[in-house]
Amino acid sequence: MYDLNDTIVAVSSPTSGERAIVRLTGPKTTDVLQQIFSTPIPKDRNGLFTGRIAVDSELKIDARLYLFLAPHSYTGDDVAEIHIHTNAAVTEALFGNLLSKGPRMAGPGEFTARAYLNGKMDLTQAEAVNEVVVSSNKFQLAASEKLLAGRLAQTTAKLRSELMDCLSLIEAGLDFSAEDIEFISRPEAVERLTQTKNELERLLSGSVSYEEVVDLPAVGIAGAPNAGKSSLLNKLLGKERSIVSELRKTTRDVLTGVLTLDHCRCVLFDCAGLISATNNILDELAQRAAIEALRNSSVVVFCVDVAKTDWSEDSLIRELIEPQILIPVATKSDLLPEKVLAKRLVELNELLGPAPKSSTAKRFSGLDTKSDHSKPDFGAGFLPISVETISGVELLRETLDKKIVELTVGTGHGTQIREQISTVALTTRHKQAVTEAIENVSEAINELQSENDEVAAMMLRAAYQGLCDIEQPSAWRADEQILERIFSRFCIGK
Repeated sequence: MYDLNDTIVAVSSPTSGERAIVRLTGPKTTDVLQQIFSTPIPKDRNGLFTGRIAVDSELKIDARLYLFLAPHSYTGDDVAEIHIHTNAAVTEALFGNLLSKGPRMAGPGEFTARAYLNGKMDLTQAEAVNEVVVSSNKFQLAASEKLLAGRLAQTTAKLRSELMDCLSLIEAGLDFSAEDIEFISRPEAVERLTQTKNELERLLSGSVSYEEVVDLPAVGIAGAPNAGKSSLLNKLLGKERSIVSELRKTTRDVLTGVLTLDHCRCVLFDCAGLISATNNILDELAQRAAIEALRNSSVVVFCVDVAKTDWSEDSLIRELIEPQILIPVATKSDLLPEKVLAKRLVELNELLGPAPKSSTAKRFSGLDTKSDHSKPDFGAGFLPISVETISGVELLRETLDKKIVELTVGTGHGTQIREQISTVALTTRHKQAVTEAIENVSEAINELQSENDEVAAMMLRAAYQGLCDIEQPSAWRADEQILERIFSRFCIGK
């Protein structure tokens, strides 16, 4: 799968950044660099070197070269990073020039795979590298950093030690069965193994899966046509993601973007304006898609044009929305004098507060409603917003940040996530290994109670090996497919 004798190269930075980073590792790293770098490169010391690097046969640009010689490097082999300030086209040309000198293109996660294969980190730490890179909020980052620091390895090491102690005593008794020597009594072995099984179960139940911490919550922007949804989405994302027009129904598709807040990120989406009647099949399909997307979202920003006076359509739309959290905003607030705006906000709060689902709304949506739903968190009322003057936009960002953190890590199950991150976070692979270990230890206990010591020892060996596989998969289990599956999730250049 991975030839450690190869020298590999990859662009390790996003293509949109101002600084590009090209990374190499392998036995011929310094030889390759010496062919294109103006400054002599020593083979006996680490360091930072500045000079000019050949992008191709004609173009040379300024570059910084960071050199880390084996074994004191990330991968355990010679590692070099070339830092240049340039555009994507020049970076690609430099990458091609490096490939022409002998290295091959690195595969996904191959730098970290080399670190693992060279003994620089165990497999849980290698997986944590990727989790740190793709972290979408500070809680995922904290969980990943604990895994990278070896928290899971420390926990399983103690449990493996206890399993090995019991296994060695049981097998010693089997080896000397003819001598009538008892190294450990069955009741004592059962008691110790029961304690170990309980610890494994606590590890499993007291953990949080990465899926619970990683998944980005969905935040939908809902409202009537021309309520200012697309303008608000563009303002929050800081780019022109939606078509903004004075015409009604200019958004038919569900448009998305990733919104980065102070403590978390979320998927922000704007969909077709919901309208009470339509003869257009495309409008009808767009509305159905919008309703379905909004019902599956964690938070809905409900937009109402505060400058108009007829909110009957908005009232009907309000009944369709069933998110866990609803943040109502009064758009186009800059069009009204302050006193008029204050009066309109009071009217909106009275008219469009939390309400039970009506049969009219059910017929309009064309979808089955939930038979048992609680009223969403309506907050403190409508927040006046103006994308023209930016009034209220920052407060909306703060409200979104607070509500999403409360939803994911602040209350209920979220509190468990926050507390459990202080212990350990498990990937699906980790959970499977711990679950299998629990099953094997349980079977070993049953066999000991049935006086089948030899079978019990076999089950304990399986439990011990399963826990070992979390950090360092055995040859008989960790074949190339397993390692490829793990490292294929990485970015190129990591």
